Amino acid sequence: MGETTEGRNMIRRSVVLSAIVPQSATDSRVLSDALSILEKTRTDTIELYTPFDMAKEMGKVIEDSSIDCDVYPIAGVQKTQGYSLCDLDEKKRQEALTLVKRAIESARILGAGKVLITTGRYPGKEEERKALDLFIDSALILSREAENMEIVLETGDRTVDARQLLGPTDLSLEITQEIRRSCPNFFLTLDTSHLAQLGEEVELSLEKGIKFSDHVHFASCILKEGHPLYGDKHPHFSDVDNALTGDRLERIFRTVSSWGEEKDILCGHEVIDRTGERLGSLERAIAEAPWFF
Repeated sequence: MGETTEGRNMIRRSVVLSAIVPQSATDSRVLSDALSILEKTRTDTIELYTPFDMAKEMGKVIEDSSIDCDVYPIAGVQKTQGYSLCDLDEKKRQEALTLVKRAIESARILGAGKVLITTGRYPGKEEERKALDLFIDSALILSREAENMEIVLETGDRTVDARQLLGPTDLSLEITQEIRRSCPNFFLTLDTSHLAQLGEEVELSLEKGIKFSDHVHFASCILKEGHPLYGDKHPHFSDVDNALTGDRLERIFRTVSSWGEEKDILCGHEVIDRTGERLGSLERAIAEAPWFF
């Protein structure tokens, strides 16, 4: 596995499993059953958040599967619980650092090579520079902590929903370059949905950002104000009112796949389940994106 139909491209396919099958994060039997389904597809690996105290149990399930876990996404906890790595309140920033340090250890237990983080909320223009400096300090601390692993920063929207400090692609590249001067294990995770929420041209931003990225999330969003799934909700690719249709995401995937001739790229499928079913809406996601699975 790992090669696209284009030939030698080193494109690996992953699924953000704790999003599409939420119960996989806390129920080892659900995780095992979901992995069994994915083993029948072209999926190479998963991205899984699981509570810190369950990492050992879940790691054993993954060991028994032919599918790896490459990414531990602590960014979701940061966003939902307000752990900001750029917080102007130093006590709160230190709490965020402690959280991500624990995530690094959980990732090691799971065998994941990447810990996916986000910056924290954008404080506004007046405090932007101070927040950027605080995030740079946090990123350097975490990158040094994550020896032999990667810290990958998922950029987010500024004004729609998650409202993260980073953010705009050009600024994210500038900050990433600064961090990588000292810590070359720091990279960007580029998310098609977040780029659309930023109002950027998705393909252009991906082309710019891939210089410092080896991880791309394929996700959509709805930007129709008043819609119940407005913002950073990652609907199914076939849902109506999507800013990025399944056809367009397929075209973007083909473009990113061509870049695999130059470097290894991990392509992640991200949809958030809202069914509440035991295995979420994994089967639907597979059926509506045959170009990925």
